[in-house]
Amino acid sequence: MVRLELDQVVMRRMKEDDIEAVKALIKITMPRSTGVLGSSRPSWDYVGSSYRGTQDETLQNPYCRISGKTPVTKRPRRRIGPKEKDKEMSTETITPEREQAAGQVWVADCESDIIGCIFRESENRAGIGRICRCVTGSWYRREGLGRLLVQSLEQRERESGAHRVYAHVPYPSKVGEVFFRKLGYRQYGEGSDEEDDEEMKLETPERGFLGYPLTKVFFKDL
Repeated sequence: MVRLELDQVVMRRMKEDDIEAVKALIKITMPRSTGVLGSSRPSWDYVGSSYRGTQDETLQNPYCRISGKTPVTKRPRRRIGPKEKDKEMSTETITPEREQAAGQVWVADCESDIIGCIFRESENRAGIGRICRCVTGSWYRREGLGRLLVQSLEQRERESGAHRVYAHVPYPSKVGEVFFRKLGYRQYGEGSDEEDDEEMKLETPERGFLGYPLTKVFFKDL
């Protein structure tokens, strides 16, 4: 276990040169049959969801305000040759439509190390956000990093006008279930008030072969 200073964590949009680090972070965390994000998607469009702005887009970190410290985000990078540079950035065409459909990946960056990530899936319904996967490095669990990622993304969704956030969790994951319950989420299907909630009927758990459940759906009203 590594003691993590949460005020030194920067939560920013994933860039293309972060993709391999993010893939390594989520590797073998979920059976292939459930999709890499706990949703029906068989794979994630990493390139399409990569951020291309000149300045980092970040989530608010409340621990920075409390401590008054400035997170350290950059380390000197080794020089790369022309061939390596060509490989670093994709030559794929990224249209606004593809970028919108791909959603967003936010990474937890601590001194240029990717130690966690959270996926915000695309959603066309007004006022709705959807979290499909929240992952933290094994050395940084039980340090409050997952809570920080979720709550900071919730704050951003709230500021953008969202009134509800859904979280899709792989069906066998007891850890994920306990985690989201601690953050105030309720599981779809447990409350009688859901019967009259037309919006919630659009967000049902994914099912696989012979109707067996693949995901559990949790929700939280902001």
